[in-house]
Amino acid sequence: MSAPSAISNAKQIIIGATAALSADNLTSAAFKAATGEVGVFTKEGTRILTAAAVEGQEFVIAVSRGANLAPLVSDLIDGSTISTASARVYAAATEESLAIGYNGTSGLIADVATYAGELYKATILVHQFMSGTDSEKLKAGYYQSQLTDGQAEIALGIAASVIKNFSREVSNSDGDKPIVVKALCNAVGATEANNITVVKGESTVLAAGALTAVVGDYIRLGAPGGGATVASDVYKVVSISGLNYTLDRAVGTASGSYATGTADADVITAAAGAAGNWGVVLTGTPLPFNRDKKRYAKCRFDVVLDTAFGSTAISTLASADEGDGTFEAVSQLENFTVRFMSESYEMGSPFTFNIDDQLLASSAVAGGGYDAISIKFAQSEVVSFQNEVSPKELIIFVPATTPAYAQNGSANGLTNVLNAIISNNAISERVGGPTANSLRLD
Repeated sequence: MSAPSAISNAKQIIIGATAALSADNLTSAAFKAATGEVGVFTKEGTRILTAAAVEGQEFVIAVSRGANLAPLVSDLIDGSTISTASARVYAAATEESLAIGYNGTSGLIADVATYAGELYKATILVHQFMSGTDSEKLKAGYYQSQLTDGQAEIALGIAASVIKNFSREVSNSDGDKPIVVKALCNAVGATEANNITVVKGESTVLAAGALTAVVGDYIRLGAPGGGATVASDVYKVVSISGLNYTLDRAVGTASGSYATGTADADVITAAAGAAGNWGVVLTGTPLPFNRDKKRYAKCRFDVVLDTAFGSTAISTLASADEGDGTFEAVSQLENFTVRFMSESYEMGSPFTFNIDDQLLASSAVAGGGYDAISIKFAQSEVVSFQNEVSPKELIIFVPATTPAYAQNGSANGLTNVLNAIISNNAISERVGGPTANSLRLD
């Protein structure tokens, strides 16, 4: 199935998968069987080998979809019209994370004695880019302090309030709200005496035997099998019934068994907690994504503290970044770009056919995401006795593990052949590596 050359100013997309380098022609059974292989061919379908490639020659890019489906083939590209070619390597997405007071390394909730008895308020300004607008949503965490309260009570109170404030927001596939919160304490803890079974979202945990912690003490939960650190979430024990320990708020850490052998849970005594420095960390979570209904975006937010926090500092632990070559971004781009080739699937009796099962972006992509090669070129057509020039772009995505057909060491692989065809002047320096005038993904 070929992209219609009559469409102007188009962006096209080719998505490969993990496959060997067959080095066979476009119509061969070997190439069709190499599902996910991306190759460079002449317009007649002959495989272009590096040694035979000529700078500026015409070519097409094709990806095998298996023996039972025709390969997807790009427009015919005149190599002499390529203005820019560049490669980008996969970079994982990151989530926004801000700390109020202690951030796992330094800081504290300051001036507690000065503002004893005050109402603490942390305003959270959530940027609603994920809804398709530039509006903002205001959320907040409140805590009415008592004259005897210290940092611990304020941090735990704000954390609990933020959780409640976000309780009606839409959860993602992990059950998390757009922003999750945890309380931190720099006090050194001791590994708990027995394993603890945790169910995420529940405020009661089950111990395998009597814990060291008593009512008024604190339990720091790291991760099952991952250990606990001063950057892990801290909870207060408010009541004990047998081996059931009720905490001050619902647990936000992962469900599972927190084992003593890997120091997954610590106990912090009430005295040590009262003497320690505390903070609250707010972290964005992956927003719900659906290729057809919910566009890919990251949760971005700002935090503003009222006067009761005094000189308490807000620190940025991580900034939100959509990454490069993430499944969500590639899937969304593929869904958009292929629609101009599929009007016939969306006409007549409503949605009798659709192309969803032919889209190639995979959430299970090897390496967690895709590397990319972008080729910008011009297509010239004679229309009404005039030469009409249309700028176009072809983006080739391959798994970040760099399959054999895309490795620089593959003599007749994708990147080697493209390097031979595309002028050095058109090749931009690879993003993510030092090699100039060479398209490299490995």
